[in-house]
Amino acid sequence: MPDLEDLLPGMDPEVAERVAVGCADCARSDSAASDMTPIDQMPIPVEALTGFSDGVPLLSGGEARPGLRRATFLRNGAIGFASVYAASKIDWTRAFEAAQAEAQGAPTQVVMIFLNGGMDGLNAVVPTEAGQYATYLAKRPGLARVLGPSTATAVGTTALPNTSGAFSFANVGVTGTANSGALKGFDSIYGDGLGGVGSDLAIFPSTDYNPPNLSHFDSREYWFSGALQKMTTGWLGRWLDTYGSLDNPLQAISLGSGVSKQIRAAKAPVSAVSSLNGIQFSVDGVSANTAKPTDEMAALAAVPVGAGNDALSRSRGAYGQTVQVSRSLSGLVPGAAPPGYPASDLSTRLQLAANLLSANLGTRVITLDWGSFDTHSSQIQSQDPQLKVLSAALAAFKDDLTARGIENRVLTVVFSEFGRRIEQNENGTDHGAGGLMMAMGSSVVGGMRGELPSLASPDRNGDLVVTTDFRSVYRSLIGEWLGGDPGRILGDVPALSGALVG
Repeated sequence: MPDLEDLLPGMDPEVAERVAVGCADCARSDSAASDMTPIDQMPIPVEALTGFSDGVPLLSGGEARPGLRRATFLRNGAIGFASVYAASKIDWTRAFEAAQAEAQGAPTQVVMIFLNGGMDGLNAVVPTEAGQYATYLAKRPGLARVLGPSTATAVGTTALPNTSGAFSFANVGVTGTANSGALKGFDSIYGDGLGGVGSDLAIFPSTDYNPPNLSHFDSREYWFSGALQKMTTGWLGRWLDTYGSLDNPLQAISLGSGVSKQIRAAKAPVSAVSSLNGIQFSVDGVSANTAKPTDEMAALAAVPVGAGNDALSRSRGAYGQTVQVSRSLSGLVPGAAPPGYPASDLSTRLQLAANLLSANLGTRVITLDWGSFDTHSSQIQSQDPQLKVLSAALAAFKDDLTARGIENRVLTVVFSEFGRRIEQNENGTDHGAGGLMMAMGSSVVGGMRGELPSLASPDRNGDLVVTTDFRSVYRSLIGEWLGGDPGRILGDVPALSGALVG
C-alpha cells in the first residue's frame, strides 16, 4: 500500500490520514442530525398560512380535549405537515397562538444554504490581480478560468466592480446568454460592490476556522455547532433556546426529511418540512391549463339556493369555502415557477422557503442543504452546472421575496464546510481550507468583505490561509440581525471588520 504522503503529496501526515480515512464520508455530505427522531407530525392547516383570520380555533370554554380541538384545526384540510423535534409533545393551539404572536411586527428572518461537499471558491470568485492570477494559473493549468469572455474550451471571467481588477466572477455565474444564460445571477445581486443600494451580496473569500480540519464530518460539526468542538446543539438551536419560543416548532424549519444540526436545540421546538400542497379542485386526466375546475366551482357555489334546501346550501357553502381558501393561498403555494428560477431541486426548495417565510407562522430560521461539491475529479463538469443553478436561483429567490413584500426582512447565507486546495490534482481539487461564504439581501452591506490571502504563500498543507473566522459572520448575524448577545451563544468570537447589516 502506498504511503499517505504519496497519496496526498505535501500535506501534513496527520491531516493526510484524517482525509484518507474521512473520504469514506465524501458521499454522505448531509447536515441532518441523524440521531434525532421527530416526536410528532404537525399538520399545517390552510388557516395557518392565511393568518387565522378568525383566530386560533378553540372549543367553547377552551377545555383541553386535544382530539376534538385538533379536529377544528383541520376544518379546511392541511396544506402540509411538519415533523416536530422537541423535548415533549406540542399543543397545537398553543403553537399556533405563539406563531401568530411571533409573526407580528415583521421579524427578521435568516435562510442558511449549505453547499454539500466543500465548494471550490477559487473557481467561483477568481483572483485576477496580476500576481495572484499568475500563481492561480500555474497551480491550476487544467482548471483555471481565462480572463475575459469564455472560449470554446475554457470558462471566462467578469470583473467585480470596484475591486481594481483583483476579483472576477466565473462566467458560469454571470448573467447573459454567453455566460450562464440566466436573466440574473451573482453579478446582478452584487451590483457595484460599494455596499449601498443594489449592492446586496457580501463575499468572504477565505472563511473557515484555525487550524482547519479537512474532514467533512468534523468541519460540518464545527460550522453547524458554531464552535470548534463537538456539541449536542447547533448555534441557531442555542439562539432559539435563549431568545426563541418554547411553543412554536415552526420558528425554525429545515427543508427536507430531517432537521439540520444547525437548529438542534435543547429546549426550543423546531421542525422539518418537505413540501406544501395546493388546495384546489381537479379533474382526473385534465390539465389545469385545459380547464380550471376551481373557477367553475366558484361559479357553481355562487348560484342562489332555494328556501328549504339545507343540504344543497351546505354543499355549495363547502365548495365556496374551498374556492376562497384556494384563492387566498395562491400566492403562498408554488404552482409554475416564478420568472428566473432554473429547473432545479434548489429552486423548488427556495420557493418553499419563500412560501413559509411569507406565511404567518412566526418562522425566523430556514435551513437547506444542496449540491454535491466534493470535486476530487471532473471538477469543471461537476461544479460549473451547479454554479449556474446557484447564481440564477439566488437571484430569483431574491426577486420572489421582493414580490411578496418581505425581501427586506430576509438575509440569506451561503456556505460550505471548507474550500479546496490551491493546486489541482489531475482534473479536480482535494479538500482544502478557506472556503467561500456569501451573505445576500437588501439589508446586507455588500461587496468584497473579506481578504483573500496570497496564493503564493499557502499554509503548510498547500491551502489558503484562513482570513475570516466563520463564527465572526455568525456573531454579526445574531448581534445585528436576529437579535441577542452573540457571546451567550458563541462565546468569545472576533468581530467582523465593519457591519454586516446596514
